[in-house]
Amino acid sequence: MSSIIQSMSMGTPTIHRRPSVTAQLLSAAGLVLGLALSSSPHFSSHLSGVALAGIAGLSMWQSHRRTQQTLQRTLQTERLWQAVANGCEVGVMTLAARRDQVGRFEGYEIVQANARSQALFNAEAPLKGQLLLDVLPSHLHATFLHRLTCAIELHQAQIEEHAFTRPGAQSPSRWLHHQIVPLGDGLAVISRDTSEAHQAMSAAREQTAFYRTLVDCLPMAVYARSTRPSSAGEYVVWNKAAAEVMQLPADKVLGRKASDLMSLDVSRRGDEQDLAVLRDPRIHQFPNLVYQTPKGERIVDLIKAPVYGVDGEVDHILSIARDVTDQRQAAEQLKLASRVIDETGDAVVVSDAVDRVVMVNPAFLNLTGMTPAEVIGRSAELLGMPPLRESHLPGVTQALRGSQRWSGESRQVCQDGQTLDTWLSVSTLRNDLQKVTQHIRVFSDISVLKAHQRELAEQARHDSLTGLPNRRAFGERLNQAMARARRNPQALGVLYIDLDGFKGVNDRYGHAAGDRLLAEVAKRLLTCVRLTDCVCRLAGDEFTVILEGAGNPGEVVRICQRIVERVSVPHDMAGDSVIVSPSIGAAILQAGESAEAFCQRADAAMYAAKHAGKAGFIMSKDPVASDGETMPLLRQATI
Repeated sequence: MSSIIQSMSMGTPTIHRRPSVTAQLLSAAGLVLGLALSSSPHFSSHLSGVALAGIAGLSMWQSHRRTQQTLQRTLQTERLWQAVANGCEVGVMTLAARRDQVGRFEGYEIVQANARSQALFNAEAPLKGQLLLDVLPSHLHATFLHRLTCAIELHQAQIEEHAFTRPGAQSPSRWLHHQIVPLGDGLAVISRDTSEAHQAMSAAREQTAFYRTLVDCLPMAVYARSTRPSSAGEYVVWNKAAAEVMQLPADKVLGRKASDLMSLDVSRRGDEQDLAVLRDPRIHQFPNLVYQTPKGERIVDLIKAPVYGVDGEVDHILSIARDVTDQRQAAEQLKLASRVIDETGDAVVVSDAVDRVVMVNPAFLNLTGMTPAEVIGRSAELLGMPPLRESHLPGVTQALRGSQRWSGESRQVCQDGQTLDTWLSVSTLRNDLQKVTQHIRVFSDISVLKAHQRELAEQARHDSLTGLPNRRAFGERLNQAMARARRNPQALGVLYIDLDGFKGVNDRYGHAAGDRLLAEVAKRLLTCVRLTDCVCRLAGDEFTVILEGAGNPGEVVRICQRIVERVSVPHDMAGDSVIVSPSIGAAILQAGESAEAFCQRADAAMYAAKHAGKAGFIMSKDPVASDGETMPLLRQATI
């Protein structure tokens, strides 16, 4: 020990070691071999064999010992790898290609897998020794095999991320992110759980979708521009109303500046307004702005407000543009104050999954006369809104189940019990599980519009040329007359009238003259019937007459005679005397007869009248009679 300390003080220490067992055995074998060489030939040969056998045995012993040492070091390395890998928060696996006895590729075998990998893949059996694709969902096999192949062939790390679902689960149990790294002849797969990040993204998407849908449901144009240095002036929000007013779809606007889309004057005006908001960060109002759009000149009330970022600086400027062109015109016509116009607008109601109201806008409160305390937290149905059921809104269930928007007419009950005609749009918001989280209702008061529609509907049932009820109105009135005839037994007749020679008049004197002739014929027909009868024009030169309470067939005959006489009176056409005569088919409603069969009999009788010589009429007989019996009777009735 003193010599070692002394040598350490002088420099490199000298350590006396005991000769190893290997050195001692080699010395013994050398000694035996030396004795063999110096002895007699016979004894020498025996000693040489002993020495060589000893050397061979020694060599085998050394080889075995080195193998054991290598295995020991490998085991220690593996234990060290497992200790380090099991302490990681990420999953780590090493893979190697597995081949069968003839060298065919069977897949990538998991050579090593730490405890975190075992947990991430929800594996019950140890991952080590399994093929990687056996622990992955089948729909990921092709994608994952492609990633593994790319990593091997390109010698580049690959990234793969997917939702991992346990067998039998209805939704993904977690999201996994994998980094696949080439490792010599094998691969390493480093996996980590990214479920929390995906949940955060899902919540952000849900909130974004909610406000986007809400903004899109608003009747006024809503848009926002960035004030960040990297994207200053670029549009980041552009709702449907903005697209409608400006006739610019969102995909043409978002990410671009006003100077790229609008006139120089309009873009400069917008920049000045935004600058005013930046200088004085508060809500600014810019009324009565005039915009030239593809739909013509529009008057807009504009509100601008700053939107602050997390750093407390103004990140965006929000603009709400309300097209008040119609309101301004109405105000001028009705001389109403601008305050009334500012209070107009559509009502918006947001309810939760069970249809409890969670939000309303002022327009709804103004529309119904309710207060927020009377609305929030209460059932929408109890507040007088139509429930989202097929019995009240046909088609709403299927539309909302398909994540579509339902629109249609509805009635809204106000606080005073009054009901309003409204145009209702209903949409839903869903979470990642496709469960409905909110309902959105948008109401528009269409009471005036409905009154106008009723006027138009009445006009749609009349012929514009003659003013007579048209084919549609004829069908409705005939059905009504047949119903009355069945309730109060009375005769009901119908006449089908076709003008003889009208086509020649139309071709010779022109369509305008033909129209005048049809209008005159309509007037003459009205003078031939009673006030309770209904004259209709089907099309062209075809007319019908519904005779309610016609009495006996003789009364029908007298009316037909009157029509033939008066319609056949000559008409003046550019100084020419023109005669058009009517061919009339008449039928009396039989018990149990349908409207279609009733009209077919009258129509057939009319054609029979034309074939029988025109300028006359034929009465159709009982529809149960055979054709051979009916036609002679029809001809006998002709005059």
